[in-house]
Amino acid sequence: GAICYKTWDKILRESLTLRPRYCLQWANQGELKELYKAGNLTVFAGDLLLPGLPVQLDFHFQLGPHGSAHWHGLLTDGKLFLDTPRGALDQNNRESLTATLEYVEEKTAVNLVFVNFQPARSDRGDLLRAFSYLGFEVVRPDHPSLPPWEDVIFMVYPLDRDCCPELE
Repeated sequence: GAICYKTWDKILRESLTLRPRYCLQWANQGELKELYKAGNLTVFAGDLLLPGLPVQLDFHFQLGPHGSAHWHGLLTDGKLFLDTPRGALDQNNRESLTATLEYVEEKTAVNLVFVNFQPARSDRGDLLRAFSYLGFEVVRPDHPSLPPWEDVIFMVYPLDRDCCPELE
């Protein structure tokens, strides 16, 4: 049967109350599948359950023989919401974010990338400065694009989709 618009909108809002789940939970369920691999970056994706519902995307960046950086996200409606990992300001994690943004820009139709972190984090000021330096801007808490997650600061990075990638 058809789902009326109001109900569908409510389903979408409720689905965005979910937060990205971390690797260990996913590994046990075997729900993530490798989507892309190049250089040090591997992208994993969850199953698309229904069109329009968010999909889990995990970005794993190999830091050498013994370490990796992970950015966990939800992809929905042309927007990617990334949780900011601990140690995000480390040089290696900055490289992993750059690789993640390059992947998103080149391989997806995402228009907006959001990072989020809790205001109580001890590195909050440094995160605000670092993300601002990379081109992210703080988003008002009441912005209509944001999911109803509590106690988080969102910053957005708009991808420039006006240019033709084949000309570069």
